[in-house]
Amino acid sequence: MPKPTLTSRERILRTLQHQEPDRVPFDLALTVDIYHRLRRHLGLPPEAGKASGLWTEVSPSLDLLDAMQVDIAYTGMRTPSARKPYLAQDGLVYDEWGIGRQKVERADGSFYYEMVKPPLAGASLEQIAGFPWPDPADPERIAGLREQVLEIRRCTDKAVMVKFSNSIWEQSWWLYGLEGWLVDLIEKPDVAAAILDRVCDVACGLMERGMDEVGDLVDIVRLSGEDLGTQLAPMISPAMFNRCVKPRFERLWSLARRKIREKNPAAKLMLHSCGCVRPFLPAWIQMGLDILNPIQPQARGMEPDGLKRDFGNELVFHGGVDLQYLLPFGTPEEIRQEVRRYIRALAPGGGYIVAPAHNVQSDVPAENLVALRDAVLEYGTYPIQ
Repeated sequence: MPKPTLTSRERILRTLQHQEPDRVPFDLALTVDIYHRLRRHLGLPPEAGKASGLWTEVSPSLDLLDAMQVDIAYTGMRTPSARKPYLAQDGLVYDEWGIGRQKVERADGSFYYEMVKPPLAGASLEQIAGFPWPDPADPERIAGLREQVLEIRRCTDKAVMVKFSNSIWEQSWWLYGLEGWLVDLIEKPDVAAAILDRVCDVACGLMERGMDEVGDLVDIVRLSGEDLGTQLAPMISPAMFNRCVKPRFERLWSLARRKIREKNPAAKLMLHSCGCVRPFLPAWIQMGLDILNPIQPQARGMEPDGLKRDFGNELVFHGGVDLQYLLPFGTPEEIRQEVRRYIRALAPGGGYIVAPAHNVQSDVPAENLVALRDAVLEYGTYPIQ
């Protein structure tokens, strides 16, 4: 394989500018079980006590990022100690928003937390007004953040991606419960609007605080997950999106873009939105989105050739490698060929970062992740063949 001629950060920055670097960049997000299995598979020392979040995600250590040739280091805002997740007497884990989650164990010994108790289900306007909303200005949220990002810059050549704010669409229905939320967007629009506005208030406060602290050091500003698609269609119509959701997105995104211009104009804005979200892409591009993740390959309308043809001049694509079937159950050769297909479709001219189409779950064999890495190194060298 050709020897790399660029640093990871240089590679990412060229890709974000829709220029061809030396090879296609690679990114990888892991949950706790596969993280430790991958370390063992790579011969890396064990890492006892590794912290994981409520999505069981971990922040990989530098030795694993280097071993896997990952080009991005990722971090985020802190949760204040007074609002950290806690296990209550009812057996549920409550997050800082007051959402109760139940620990669910899988047959392989791994686990996840399922949201089962939305605190604002059926809430009135008065209850929404009196809800203990998170405080974006809590100083603990940025404690040590600048030092951490400076350390990443000092010790690595990785590009830096940071998530500052909560989601708006998802956080709102997490608080209310999905079924009731979809009904009351129509039946009680004033209640839905009140929740969306308060959630957006928190998101904007966090975005401003985080960007003021480390915006000058960040290459990718990652918006929180806003899954607006099922596998077959969007969750809501474009008309309802425009009426209920878009004004709040515009408020947060315009703030983020203003802060990017102030702090680091080379940085780019990335959104995570699973499922069939193609109908929203023209609006998102108009609103200033730069990078789309995760390009869920089994979702209708998310085929790579069509995305590149229709949106490749405006959007950078991040993700695409199937986590439903390919990575858990495919062979290394099948993975190699699918990665090659995605690179051929999305990488010419720059604008593609190879990654699994979400956080890698416990059912993925470690050797399949190595096959993924090796396929990027084998087929991702420019010019793409």
